[in-house]
Amino acid sequence: MADALDVTAAGPADGTGPAPPMPSSDRSDPVTGRDAGEIQRRTLAVLMVVVAMGGAGAGGAFSLVSVLANEITGSELLSGIAAAGMATGAAIAAVPLAKLMARSGRRVGLRGGYLVALAGALLTLTGGLTGVFPLVVVGMLGVGTGTACGLAARFAVVDLAAPADRARTIGLLVGATTAGAIAGPTLATGPATSVATSVGLDELAGPFLFAAVAFALAALILDRGLHPDPLLVARRLGGGSGAAPGRAGLVRSLGLIARSPAARLATVAMMVGQGVMVSTMVMAPLHMTDGDQTIRVIGFVISTHIVGMYALAPLVGWATGRLGPTPMIVAGGVISFLGAEISAHTPPEVAWGMFAGMFGVGLGWNCCLVAGTALFTSAVPAEDRVPVQGAADLLMSATGGAGGIIGGAVVVWQDFQFLSHYSGLFGAVLAGVATLAYFGRTPGISRRVVPNQR
Repeated sequence: MADALDVTAAGPADGTGPAPPMPSSDRSDPVTGRDAGEIQRRTLAVLMVVVAMGGAGAGGAFSLVSVLANEITGSELLSGIAAAGMATGAAIAAVPLAKLMARSGRRVGLRGGYLVALAGALLTLTGGLTGVFPLVVVGMLGVGTGTACGLAARFAVVDLAAPADRARTIGLLVGATTAGAIAGPTLATGPATSVATSVGLDELAGPFLFAAVAFALAALILDRGLHPDPLLVARRLGGGSGAAPGRAGLVRSLGLIARSPAARLATVAMMVGQGVMVSTMVMAPLHMTDGDQTIRVIGFVISTHIVGMYALAPLVGWATGRLGPTPMIVAGGVISFLGAEISAHTPPEVAWGMFAGMFGVGLGWNCCLVAGTALFTSAVPAEDRVPVQGAADLLMSATGGAGGIIGGAVVVWQDFQFLSHYSGLFGAVLAGVATLAYFGRTPGISRRVVPNQR
């Protein structure tokens, strides 16, 4: 097993080097007769549209949930808990979603996840209309399943991808989220609120109506478009791409991550990027509200943050393929630190500092996610990939959920600037650890080739 995880032993540590055999583009699916390359291109196109719709729904729901919770409870701590519900829900859904995909394929798993997200958006809407805070929290847990689907899609899109194309393909998929994720908060805090008030609802109902529609469309597009299923095709072609259901144990998956230096660094990078991003972003709207900034300006700041999260992902994917994932993880840690530090020095009434800081935090997350995913995919054997991916997403999403809850508590104890400063320090530590691993002799991470022991 150690040899299977040592990607550096077989070639360059760029996240795109030699890996378990994958189906070549000139092979045909024995069931449908379609070329594997054609199926891969269709999968990428469909999932790009789906993650755009799902990102719009998640961004729309997240944009004002802390404001909604604060209006109901009057508590910043409870507002942070409500906003963190999305990340917590993603963590809760990660492993069951992976198990469902391992058993029934990507289409069934992702479609089911988006339907749960749809129900969550409607439940949050109900909680807001009735003033019942627990419904808001439970609803946001459901919305988090949509986030889990978006995370799982970055693995689904490389089921049939050649190893050399993985980083670029992941970058394209993450980048596709840009349109929906940027439009989501803007539409949810603008036209959607107008629609809500026009039918006699409170304006804060708008974002959750919008999210429900977006998640419904994502589920429909998946159901109609993801044929044949890329994971099932990869298995039929002998690519592995996922363990049988009986091998999908969480403890076993965590053990595989723990024993692989490359998988460990990749997972920690994704966790740090997520933790810094969520802990600062959850409380940013309330920080700006303290400075009497308008809901529309808050929506624009969130949209700018999401530009940082997604828009440059194709470039980050290209750079990861060229430079290797570890240098890009270092970059992600540094950028996360700088973005959080800018926010930490921005008073609540100043908008430009929040635009710059939240953009930086989003871009740091982007680098950590794309580079971490590329390194992770190369580090884990193909036959274990689906369940272990679920475990990694569980850790990443749980970090985000904890960051949101802790963020609310820290703001109550101190203030947003204190929270943002100390959150950013985790990015600096990540950059230091990744740098040491890169210039050392860490298997699967170091630029120095470790002799093949096989």
